[in-house]
Amino acid sequence: MANPATFVLAIGALAASSALLATDGVAPSAGAIPFFSTRAPGSALGDWALQPVRGVKHATQFTLIRDEDIGKTVLEGVADGAAGAVIYRFDASARTTPILKFGWKVGNLIMSSDPKTKAGDDYSARIYITFAYDPERATVREKAENTVAHMLYGETPPHAALAYVFTHKLATGTIVTSPYTHRVKKLVVDADPASVGKWKQFERDIYDDYRKAFNEEPTRISGIAIMVDTDNTGERARSRFSDLTLSPR
Repeated sequence: MANPATFVLAIGALAASSALLATDGVAPSAGAIPFFSTRAPGSALGDWALQPVRGVKHATQFTLIRDEDIGKTVLEGVADGAAGAVIYRFDASARTTPILKFGWKVGNLIMSSDPKTKAGDDYSARIYITFAYDPERATVREKAENTVAHMLYGETPPHAALAYVFTHKLATGTIVTSPYTHRVKKLVVDADPASVGKWKQFERDIYDDYRKAFNEEPTRISGIAIMVDTDNTGERARSRFSDLTLSPR
């Protein structure tokens, strides 16, 4: 069974740095998260990098398409018993640039999903924010896990990850720990089945959400990932994502 949580914790090493940095070799600023709307439908993802999940046979298919409802290019993810993500790595402060804005249009419910179990840990839409590794906070176990991850990926995983998810199985506002690792917390931002097929816009304070979920100060933001996955349930899911921005309060 795949472990998407471990995959996200290794986001800092999932692709070559040349694919995750600006073209001039300088780490991008928080306000420079690449827009989907500025690219042509069917074009390459640019600075976003496709990343499958280790051990999963089928990868989620991501494509830039024009959405007829908003008249803009958006990212569409389709998973058919599959898992995968698009990722973008950057450096930012969760304290000074905490406001994350994003939108998605969920295509369908995953009927057999269950956010609290490994067998049901699938989502039509989730957006991860990762936080940089801090050796002073790592437990002995985490240091051992990081050593293994470094051997596999060539880089140390982040300290933690916060995921904003859609699920009709829990109430909006619920925070649930990943069944794979306590270092990933999932926050339900939409639980309404009537949301299916409609664009929903969200604004979250990453700093406040992290403190509430982990009961500690966040380390620096190290990356972002958009994921659609159904590898555990074997179902099919389709969702679309519009531009994301990160800004001061």
